[in-house]
Amino acid sequence: MRAMQTAKPKMKISVSRKVFVVINTLIIAALTVVFVAPYLHILAKALNEASDTALGQIAFWPRKWTFDNMKVILIDKTTWYGFIVTVARVVVGSVIALIVTYFAAYALLKKGLKFRGIIVAYLTVPMFFGGGLIANWVWFERLGLLNNFLLYVLPCAFSFYNMAVIRTYLQTIPESLAESARLDGANELRILTSIMMPLSKPIIAVILLWNAVFYWNDWTTTLYYFTDPYLYTLQYNLQQVLKEAERFQSLMQNAQQSGSIFNSDLSSSLTPEAIQSAQIIVSTLPIVIVYPFVQKYFVSGVMIGSVKE
Repeated sequence: MRAMQTAKPKMKISVSRKVFVVINTLIIAALTVVFVAPYLHILAKALNEASDTALGQIAFWPRKWTFDNMKVILIDKTTWYGFIVTVARVVVGSVIALIVTYFAAYALLKKGLKFRGIIVAYLTVPMFFGGGLIANWVWFERLGLLNNFLLYVLPCAFSFYNMAVIRTYLQTIPESLAESARLDGANELRILTSIMMPLSKPIIAVILLWNAVFYWNDWTTTLYYFTDPYLYTLQYNLQQVLKEAERFQSLMQNAQQSGSIFNSDLSSSLTPEAIQSAQIIVSTLPIVIVYPFVQKYFVSGVMIGSVKE
């Protein structure tokens, strides 16, 4: 007796669904081109001979390959100082901000917390009102934080918006898990570290990414509160290259002294535009490389952490 084989019915896709998919794909493709094309253009100029770049018509591929532009940036000691300071700020600042924000979100999640409404209102006020630049400068000066690495990480350790996103995410975790742990004798710290945080990996990845991008891109903090060149960030060095001709001359002199430029002809062929392109690539490439590895957590964490049941 032959076995009866039942064919699975094929799902019919409506015309409107097909149209939506096509339009959505075209929009995403167009946005990808808009976002990626400028970066590829800067990369092409960074890897092209400066004298040839001055002739124009460099699109997305170098005509005359060279690494001289990158060498001038990478050989400069201030670039490495800025890189070390920036990486330290991203790592230390992101971890501290995550701990402070997550602990605050977990505490404010408790309905039995005394004065919870007053605390939330108090933390909400700085989102809309601030003392301004002068007040902040005076405050930091009296605290001894000017030209201090701690100024890079402490003022931004708490974000009410990030705290609200984490708290909303924590509300999706069943309270029965914490109750069971309490019956077994676990305290709140044990519950937080052993139950809540392992179940919060998506939102933790999102908050770490937000903090890391902010710390990496921020250069105004250095502009306002730092005069020590050894504490300049990589993005502030980029801002100097883009705005100051003196910075370009300093890079050229350092390159000549270090031996990366051996003759005056090569030195004169390098242009501010080429050096600026190389500096942009050096300043943005690390965060561009890291982002794809946390993107899968980014989407799920934002969606879950921003929708309240």
